[in-house]
Amino acid sequence: MITIFKKKDKSSQERDNTVHKVPFRQKMYFGLSIAGVTFISSTIDGAMLKFYTDFILFPALLYGIVQLLYAIINSINDPIIGFYSDRTKPIEGKGKRKRWMIKTLPLVGIGYFLMVFMSPNFPDEIIFIFLFIAFALFDTGDAMNGINRGALMLTVTDDDNERASLVSVNLVFQTILGIFSYLIVILFFVEGDNPFPLPVIVTVLAIVGVIGVGVAFYGAKGINESIKLYDGETFPEIKKLLKDVVSSKTFIFYILLQFVMGAVTATVITFQVYYFEDVIGVGGTEVLIVSAITLPFTFFAYYLVQVVSKKFGPRKTLMMFITISIMAFLILLLSRIFLLAVICYMIINMGNAAFWILSAPIFGNVIDEYELKTGNKPIGTFNGINAIFISPNKQIMMFLFTMILSMTGYAGGTGVIQTESAKLGIQIGVGLIPIILFGIGFLLLLFFPLRGEKLAEVKKEIKKIYDKRLE
Repeated sequence: MITIFKKKDKSSQERDNTVHKVPFRQKMYFGLSIAGVTFISSTIDGAMLKFYTDFILFPALLYGIVQLLYAIINSINDPIIGFYSDRTKPIEGKGKRKRWMIKTLPLVGIGYFLMVFMSPNFPDEIIFIFLFIAFALFDTGDAMNGINRGALMLTVTDDDNERASLVSVNLVFQTILGIFSYLIVILFFVEGDNPFPLPVIVTVLAIVGVIGVGVAFYGAKGINESIKLYDGETFPEIKKLLKDVVSSKTFIFYILLQFVMGAVTATVITFQVYYFEDVIGVGGTEVLIVSAITLPFTFFAYYLVQVVSKKFGPRKTLMMFITISIMAFLILLLSRIFLLAVICYMIINMGNAAFWILSAPIFGNVIDEYELKTGNKPIGTFNGINAIFISPNKQIMMFLFTMILSMTGYAGGTGVIQTESAKLGIQIGVGLIPIILFGIGFLLLLFFPLRGEKLAEVKKEIKKIYDKRLE
């Protein structure tokens, strides 16, 4: 349910002072719906590679190939899911996007549990097949859920700051559950001298799945989705839609930005485990203590990003945080000092927060521009096409990292001391590749087509549409 109130915007006399607000309680439900799924996906990102290489004794390169193959095949689903979800008719009391969010959670759970209940006694060929099926099921459910949740978040308001606020509240809930995900990675997968037995690891991972699906279901059920949000909604033909997408310079820039930035932000936790344990040589307890000390900076980042964005706008703010993140990655590439690494990851986490928060208003502006040009707002389809590039970027990054590990002589297993060559390979994967990708992201934002006066005009006109739709 969307409420409207009026407030003064002191930054500009020309701007209409009506802001379409999302009630905080609804922001909380959005936060829970995404936090539950993210609890599972972040555990996969942070622990599953380590689980398979060190406990299931599955070759790292084969794991990377599984990631790459399923990403290529499964990416076909995303635009199809988005296209048909756009054509779902809203039902009073049940919504439109909300129904997709609820019905896709069983797929998320089934795919995840197939990954967890694996045995090192199975041949590599069997593990390969089951792991591929598990990732395909999980990603399909996750894509259906995420595409519709993302579309709904951009539909409920047109205001950049309100969109950023909605994402920020979501991130708070994600971080709270993410703390437990991170603790699991540190306590159970950064082994030190006493690694946990496989049954304990499997039990812990299974509990994550149960909690994650339960929290996501509760959050999705609590979301109120008014059918007024879809008044006057029309659907373009598929040929016209594809033609519009291909010809949209703004959307192409955004897709490229999502690809390069998302590849890094989605894999930081995974690679961080290798960096601390194998390069610096510290165990889970040390990392856990430092994590507890630095945690407040994550919440501070959510606040800081919004403050800076209100003054400079989403695009310029993200460019600032990219710059400081590149400096931190450079230090990780050149240094093996524990304290420096901790500080660097604090800075990198702030940069990641900026990307997660500001992607929503930037993407929302892309959609708003399209609606003004065509009269259509197929957010699900755009989300699906965008997901073609978002889904495989993490897997491609994982493949590159595992390939570097394989080429530099990384030895799987618990309690193994890595060679200098393997340590250098980890640093290249942790530092150099992110520097290159973040650098490309900075250039994409620098020359982003929708900026300045053009963006201001889009915001002015789209606001008129929302005023009429929600009057």
